[in-house]
Order: sequence, then C-alpha cells, then structure tokens
Amino acid sequence: MIRRRSLFEDFRLSEREHKNLAILELIRRKGPITRTEISRGTDLNIVTVSNYVNSYIQAGLVAERGLDVSTGGRKPTLVELNAKSGFAIGVDVGPTDELARVEMVGVLADLAGHVHHQVKKSRARESMEQVLAHIPALIHDVLAEGHADKVDKKLQGIAVGVPGIVDETAGTVRDMSRGGIRSSYTALRDELEQKYKVPVLIGNDATLAALGELRLGLTKEVRHLLYLSSDVSCGIILNGNVYWGAAGSAGELGINRPTEDDVIAWEKSAAYLRPTGSDLGIPAQVRKLIGDGIDSKVSQLSRGKLESLTLETVIQAARQDDQLAMEVIESAAINLGIRIAYLVNLLNPEVVVLGGGIEQAGSTLLEPVFRTVRRWAFEEAASQVDIVPAQLGEDGVALGAASWVAREVFLQV
Repeated sequence: MIRRRSLFEDFRLSEREHKNLAILELIRRKGPITRTEISRGTDLNIVTVSNYVNSYIQAGLVAERGLDVSTGGRKPTLVELNAKSGFAIGVDVGPTDELARVEMVGVLADLAGHVHHQVKKSRARESMEQVLAHIPALIHDVLAEGHADKVDKKLQGIAVGVPGIVDETAGTVRDMSRGGIRSSYTALRDELEQKYKVPVLIGNDATLAALGELRLGLTKEVRHLLYLSSDVSCGIILNGNVYWGAAGSAGELGINRPTEDDVIAWEKSAAYLRPTGSDLGIPAQVRKLIGDGIDSKVSQLSRGKLESLTLETVIQAARQDDQLAMEVIESAAINLGIRIAYLVNLLNPEVVVLGGGIEQAGSTLLEPVFRTVRRWAFEEAASQVDIVPAQLGEDGVALGAASWVAREVFLQV
C-alpha cells in the first residue's frame, strides 16, 4: 500500500525513487524487455538493474515472461509490468466556468493506464464546494459498476483533478469562476480515505492532464512538456517530473484581479493577461458580431439560440468555410499563440499540448497558433518545440489522475 505524500516531496526524490521510476516506466513503455535493454535504456549497470527487477518480481509488480532470442549463449529472460497487480481511480470533476455542458469523469485503470471501467455524469454549473460534494457518489459508481469485488484489495489510491488554484499547505482550492472563493478539500479527502482505506490525492486538473499526456498520450519520450487547458491554466513537466510549485498552485496563466478601484486603469493596460475562458471567448465574440449584423452560418447551426452557443458549433461553422467563424477562431488562436510564445521562451519545452476542448478545432486553430509562436518566440526555443492537440481528449484529466496514483506505486515499491 502506498502512502499519501505531500506534493513537495516530488522535488526531493531519493536515489532509490529515481531509479524505481526510471526502470518501471521503461518496463511499462517497452515491455516485454530484457534486463540488458533496461540497463542500456536507464544508464544503470546490469547488476543494479537485476537487483531492482528481482525486488519488483518478489513484490508482484513485474513478471517474467519467456525468453528473448539469443545472439549467442544463454537466452535472456523477458520481464513486463504486471499491470493488474494494482488499480487506481482517477476523477475529473470538470470545469466551473460558464460552459453550456459539464461532465464529471471517473475511470478505473490498471497500473499501465488501461481503462477497465469509466463513468461519465452530467453536472450543473456550481460552486467548488458543491462540485466537491459530488465526488463520493461518482467514485461509488465507478467501483460499483467496475466489479469492485475483483479490484477492492488491489486498489492503490484515488486521485482527483480539480480546476482552480490548489494550496497544498492550506488544503484548499480557489474557485476562480466564482469570485475567487476558497473551499477546503481536506474533509472530503479524509472522508474518502476512511471509507476506502487508500490514499486520496488532490491536484490541479491541468497539471494532471499534462501527466496523462506525458505518460499515455504521446508516442515519443519527452522530458519537458507544457499542457495548456485553453488559456486558463497550464500543466508543467520539467525534466520528466511534474512541477507543482511552492504551494501546489503552479500553472495559472492569468493575473489576480486588483480591487475595484483599480479596475478601469488596469483593464486598459493589462487586460491581455486575463484568460478568456475554456472556450477562449470565441462563442461570446461570435454572438457579439452576429448581434452587430454580420451574417454567419452559426445562426443556422445554433437554430437561432445564440444565447446557448458553444465552441463546438463555431468549430462546425468554420469547417463549413464560414468566414466569421474562421476569423474569430484565428484571432483567438493568435492571442493564445502569443501567450504560448512567452512560455516557450521562459521554459523551452519540447512539446506544448493544447487541450481543454480547444483541440477540437484542429488545424483551424493549431496552424495560426504555431505560426504565431514561430513569429513571437525566439528562434532557438521556437525551432525545438512541437505544438500538438491533446491525444486523450476529454478523458485526459481522469487518466492523468489515475497515472498519478500509478506513479506513486512505482516510486514507493
């Protein structure tokens, strides 16, 4: 059984934990694999690798599987991850901003990230305190419908991705769409730990989506990655490790709104620092322009119900070569590209993943984002970065949360 660690312990892993993670992640990605191949892939000597692998086999986390083809002499033994030796529950409570449709997602996954059961539930647009109250019922449904009797003793932990600013020290999350109200999550965490007898981990949703894309989404090995949930928040992976920040709140892309006395002067000088929301403000801009008399297919596609217009409808119109929809998406993409260029200059990542729903726009959004980054970022950093859509889609946060639990299993074995 793993123990719940503080987020800050991620910044001071022991030598053994570093080796555990390197070896087990390589076995997960490349297995079945020989001990010699693990040695080459991790730059650890073969004796060290053999000792570690033998301990994993004794713990039931790794299993031997047949023999590899010999190039001369004794055939080497293959090893692979025993993925079903442990399970994790990952939860995404969904955004709290003004989206028309919000879903909570819960997954039951094994240690390799394979989903064995998934539950999705519609959720009203509510305060963070109300949102957190829905989590126990979702977890109950995931286990009840996911053959809990077969995984109960193998459940290693539960992880929850929440929107907003997490404060690990205080045990709170700030709901940025509801006037910056802080809600405590410690009572919920304690309740779940007492009920299920496993550690419960709570972290920012964009950060967990970044971990999910790194571990399960990308086909190539990456050490430095940024995940942008629209222009609202950013998950940061540095040198293969999650960067949580000093309080667990790293990755917020906006700026704290000053007092009302300063609002007028501030909005004239620094409004570009305010995030426009999960939909990049695209539906609101389209509604305004149609209200000003500009013709668009969006009116037909939304059946005249512009008050409930969604990003998906604007994307659909753009794919039908609607001029207004294409121009609004491109304008939003350029603004997002400028933000990304700044981050590329600052952190020099290998990959920037765009998620949170905006990736559905495809090349209509990605092309102007990439073009803007190449124009605004320094050549040295811009030439090294790939900008790609999220591969895990709307399941990214929940899968990233389950990956967090699996990562802790690997570290603590």
